Amino acid sequence: MKNMMSIIGRRHGFTMLELLMVVIIIGVLATLAVPQYMGFIEKARATEAVSSMSALRTAQNLYKLENGEYSGNINQLAIEVPTSGSVTYWNYAVSGASDTGFSVTATRTSKKAGAGTEGQTIILNWDDKSGESWGGEHAGVPR
Repeated sequence: MKNMMSIIGRRHGFTMLELLMVVIIIGVLATLAVPQYMGFIEKARATEAVSSMSALRTAQNLYKLENGEYSGNINQLAIEVPTSGSVTYWNYAVSGASDTGFSVTATRTSKKAGAGTEGQTIILNWDDKSGESWGGEHAGVPR
Protein backbone atom coordinates (compact mmCIF):
# COMPACT_ATOMS: atom_id res chain seq x y z
CA MET A 1 0.00 0.00 0.00
CA LYS A 2 2.81 2.34 0.89
CA ASN A 3 4.46 1.68 -2.49
CA MET A 4 1.20 2.49 -4.33
CA MET A 5 0.81 5.80 -2.49
CA SER A 6 4.34 6.86 -3.36
CA ILE A 7 3.76 6.21 -7.09
CA ILE A 8 0.48 8.12 -7.12
CA GLY A 9 1.86 10.94 -5.00
CA ARG A 10 4.91 11.55 -7.20
CA ARG A 11 3.07 12.27 -10.49
CA HIS A 12 2.41 16.05 -10.51
CA GLY A 13 2.70 17.22 -14.11
CA PHE A 14 4.14 16.46 -17.51
CA THR A 15 7.54 15.03 -18.25
CA MET A 16 10.05 16.96 -20.27
CA LEU A 17 9.61 14.53 -23.16
CA GLU A 18 5.84 15.11 -23.27
CA LEU A 19 6.33 18.89 -23.32
CA LEU A 20 8.95 18.59 -26.06
CA MET A 21 6.60 16.51 -28.21
CA VAL A 22 3.83 19.11 -27.87
CA VAL A 23 6.20 21.91 -28.88
CA ILE A 24 7.39 19.92 -31.92
CA ILE A 25 3.81 19.18 -33.03
CA ILE A 26 2.81 22.85 -32.69
CA GLY A 27 5.91 23.88 -34.67
CA VAL A 28 5.11 21.47 -37.52
CA LEU A 29 1.49 22.66 -37.69
CA ALA A 30 2.57 26.31 -37.73
CA THR A 31 5.10 25.61 -40.48
CA LEU A 32 2.33 24.16 -42.64
CA ALA A 33 -0.36 26.73 -41.81
CA VAL A 34 1.47 30.08 -42.08
CA PRO A 35 2.32 29.88 -45.82
CA GLN A 36 -1.28 28.89 -46.61
CA TYR A 37 -2.57 31.81 -44.60
CA MET A 38 -0.23 34.27 -46.33
CA GLY A 39 -1.41 32.96 -49.71
CA PHE A 40 -5.02 33.61 -48.78
CA ILE A 41 -4.17 37.14 -47.65
CA GLU A 42 -2.36 37.91 -50.94
CA LYS A 43 -5.31 36.60 -52.97
CA ALA A 44 -7.63 38.87 -50.99
CA ARG A 45 -5.40 41.86 -51.77
CA ALA A 46 -5.42 40.91 -55.45
CA THR A 47 -9.22 40.82 -55.35
CA GLU A 48 -9.10 44.35 -53.96
CA ALA A 49 -7.00 45.45 -56.96
CA VAL A 50 -9.33 43.76 -59.46
CA SER A 51 -12.32 45.45 -57.83
CA SER A 52 -10.64 48.87 -57.97
CA MET A 53 -9.66 48.31 -61.58
CA SER A 54 -13.24 47.41 -62.50
CA ALA A 55 -14.38 50.64 -60.84
CA LEU A 56 -11.76 52.51 -62.87
CA ARG A 57 -13.14 50.89 -66.03
CA THR A 58 -16.62 52.17 -65.16
CA ALA A 59 -15.22 55.65 -64.43
CA GLN A 60 -13.42 55.61 -67.79
CA ASN A 61 -16.66 54.72 -69.58
CA LEU A 62 -18.41 57.64 -67.87
CA TYR A 63 -15.55 59.94 -68.83
CA LYS A 64 -15.84 58.85 -72.47
CA LEU A 65 -19.58 59.54 -72.49
CA GLU A 66 -18.87 63.10 -71.39
CA ASN A 67 -15.68 63.81 -73.39
CA GLY A 68 -15.69 61.51 -76.42
CA GLU A 69 -12.44 59.73 -75.48
CA TYR A 70 -10.86 57.88 -72.58
CA SER A 71 -8.67 59.72 -70.08
CA GLY A 72 -4.95 59.12 -69.77
CA ASN A 73 -4.95 60.78 -66.35
CA ILE A 74 -6.41 58.85 -63.44
CA ASN A 75 -7.05 62.11 -61.56
CA GLN A 76 -9.57 63.25 -64.21
CA LEU A 77 -11.86 60.33 -63.48
CA ALA A 78 -14.86 60.56 -61.16
CA ILE A 79 -13.42 58.04 -58.72
CA GLU A 80 -11.21 58.10 -55.66
CA VAL A 81 -8.44 55.54 -55.90
CA PRO A 82 -6.23 54.92 -52.87
CA THR A 83 -2.85 56.43 -53.78
CA SER A 84 -1.16 56.88 -50.43
CA GLY A 85 -1.54 56.09 -46.78
CA SER A 86 -1.54 53.00 -44.68
CA VAL A 87 -3.91 50.91 -46.81
CA THR A 88 -2.18 51.14 -50.19
CA TYR A 89 -1.18 47.69 -51.39
CA TRP A 90 -1.35 48.67 -55.07
CA ASN A 91 -0.33 51.60 -57.27
CA TYR A 92 -2.68 52.26 -60.17
CA ALA A 93 -1.89 53.84 -63.53
CA VAL A 94 -3.83 54.45 -66.76
CA SER A 95 -2.01 54.20 -70.08
CA GLY A 96 -2.71 53.90 -73.78
CA ALA A 97 -5.88 55.98 -73.55
CA SER A 98 -7.51 56.81 -76.89
CA ASP A 99 -11.02 57.15 -78.25
CA THR A 100 -11.35 53.34 -78.51
CA GLY A 101 -9.61 51.91 -75.44
CA PHE A 102 -7.22 52.13 -72.51
CA SER A 103 -5.15 50.05 -70.08
CA VAL A 104 -5.15 50.11 -66.30
CA THR A 105 -2.16 48.64 -64.46
CA ALA A 106 -2.04 47.78 -60.77
CA THR A 107 1.50 47.27 -59.43
CA ARG A 108 1.99 45.54 -56.07
CA THR A 109 3.73 47.75 -53.51
CA SER A 110 6.07 46.47 -50.83
CA LYS A 111 3.46 47.03 -48.09
CA LYS A 112 2.95 43.61 -46.49
CA ALA A 113 3.78 41.93 -49.80
CA GLY A 114 3.89 38.16 -49.86
CA ALA A 115 7.12 36.46 -50.84
CA GLY A 116 8.03 37.47 -54.39
CA THR A 117 4.88 39.51 -55.06
CA GLU A 118 6.34 43.02 -54.75
CA GLY A 119 6.38 44.72 -58.16
CA GLN A 120 4.06 42.20 -59.78
CA THR A 121 1.25 43.59 -61.91
CA ILE A 122 -2.37 43.03 -62.82
CA ILE A 123 -3.35 44.62 -66.14
CA LEU A 124 -6.82 45.41 -67.46
CA ASN A 125 -6.96 46.18 -71.18
CA TRP A 126 -10.19 47.66 -72.54
CA ASP A 127 -11.15 47.94 -76.18
CA ASP A 128 -14.58 49.12 -77.34
CA LYS A 129 -14.81 46.32 -79.92
CA SER A 130 -13.55 43.33 -77.93
CA GLY A 131 -14.26 44.43 -74.35
CA GLU A 132 -11.94 43.64 -71.46
CA SER A 133 -8.94 41.35 -71.21
CA TRP A 134 -6.76 40.71 -68.17
CA GLY A 135 -3.05 40.05 -67.91
CA GLY A 136 -0.01 40.41 -65.69
CA GLU A 137 2.19 38.13 -63.64
CA HIS A 138 0.43 38.31 -60.24
CA ALA A 139 -1.39 35.12 -59.18
CA GLY A 140 -4.58 37.16 -58.64
CA VAL A 141 -5.06 37.94 -62.35
CA PRO A 142 -8.61 36.99 -63.40
CA ARG A 143 -8.60 34.13 -65.90
